[in-house]
Amino acid sequence: MTTEAANIVTCAQFLKLNQRYSRQVMAARYPPQMRAKMAEKRNSRMMTPLSDWRVSDIITLLFNKVKVFMDRLILHIDMNSYFATVEQQANSRLRGRPVAVLGSKAKRTIIVASSIEAKRLGIKTGYALHEAIKICPNLVIVHGEPRKYADVTRRFIDIFESYTDKVEIFSIDEAFLDITSTAQIYGGAISVAKEIKSRIRNEIGSWISCSIGLGPNKFLAKTGSDLEKPDGLIIIDKTNKDQILLHLPLEDYCGIGRAIFRRLEGLGVTETKALRTIPIAKLKQEFGVICAWKLKQMVNGLDPSPVIPWREQKAAKSFSCSRTLNKDVTNKKEMRTQILFLFEKVAKKLRDDGYWAKEVGLWLRFKDFSGYGKSMKIGYWSCDGLDFYNYTMKIFDQVQIRQPVRAIGVFVGSVQLNKNVPLSFLADDANKEKILKVCDEINNRFGDGTVTRGKIINSRLKEIVSGMGRKKF
Repeated sequence: MTTEAANIVTCAQFLKLNQRYSRQVMAARYPPQMRAKMAEKRNSRMMTPLSDWRVSDIITLLFNKVKVFMDRLILHIDMNSYFATVEQQANSRLRGRPVAVLGSKAKRTIIVASSIEAKRLGIKTGYALHEAIKICPNLVIVHGEPRKYADVTRRFIDIFESYTDKVEIFSIDEAFLDITSTAQIYGGAISVAKEIKSRIRNEIGSWISCSIGLGPNKFLAKTGSDLEKPDGLIIIDKTNKDQILLHLPLEDYCGIGRAIFRRLEGLGVTETKALRTIPIAKLKQEFGVICAWKLKQMVNGLDPSPVIPWREQKAAKSFSCSRTLNKDVTNKKEMRTQILFLFEKVAKKLRDDGYWAKEVGLWLRFKDFSGYGKSMKIGYWSCDGLDFYNYTMKIFDQVQIRQPVRAIGVFVGSVQLNKNVPLSFLADDANKEKILKVCDEINNRFGDGTVTRGKIINSRLKEIVSGMGRKKF
């Protein structure tokens, strides 16, 4: 069987699996009599075994079921060295110089963005400051300003939405645009891409650039934008898809990180061709059904996932907060203070977005960068940081601290909108909610930390610049 035929069979198997799953889900929604009729009708037109299919049958199935995805026009837009170029745009003295944007003013911070000039010297995101200075003693250090980046992000989202209402925010500096139904209005997809580049320079700043990938799905569009930086425009379609993917290292695939790549190496898979030809049964055994099919889709350039407008994205499933400590800590009392402080921050975000939670979690990173993490359910709904802290102490007291702690993180999960949470009729609970509401109103007006618990009054959280959070636009 040729590679092309094998790819068609792989896609057909995936469609067949999805079809069966959909039938099971739909059947479960009907009463027994209706399910019996559906089963009888389904058996009367049961599909023949895949091994008996003719190539023409497979092609017909693909044409009918997948054509809508193959005809899409998807842009992936990735802003180049985003935080650093925003700083260079704002301050002309930084232009043309190697610039590093720091995540905070803490002593042990890292570089969250480096300018194009710094990247050419080998300074990458995630480097410790002292490592970067060794590479470039003349490196210009800038402390990040989240509000500035959020404002610029709002402005380029406005540009994107002038071409389509299907704009999915992938991160603070990346977005997917589905221009399938609107591209022809503006002269075609390539014209849209070039016009967006021009408008970003003219309306936001001449020093800010972006790389754009154009493809029939999100995966290929994302792959294209990563191939040429800075200021690239790469088109991937059926004519060059295989040529690009077969020469692309698996580590460069969006979705294949270090851990998955190491597991693929254990199967003897180190390149695209090998991943295309390895039996799906081996991948299922190693990764499970969903991940195995996802890997097969990727190496064949398939991705049926839709572009979800950012206003329609699903509600939060969890909230988290973490911090790298200014120094390694061995004192459990100091760790408890930090944990309470982090839960107060998480609870404030939870209340601001109108959620309650029923699960708490804690993770610790030690001096040697090893870690420990655990979560647990709590017995009731809450949005109070002290409640979360008290339950988490049951986890913390079980941890054996054998070496200093470098970083601490907390999270709350199993969240629900407050309108879906049963009300408590206890007077103490009602009074606690009133107190929290008043504290939030004061902190929202005069700044976070204006009113806080006495135990954490001297704690301050560094201002993170590497993410957007919710409700920023």
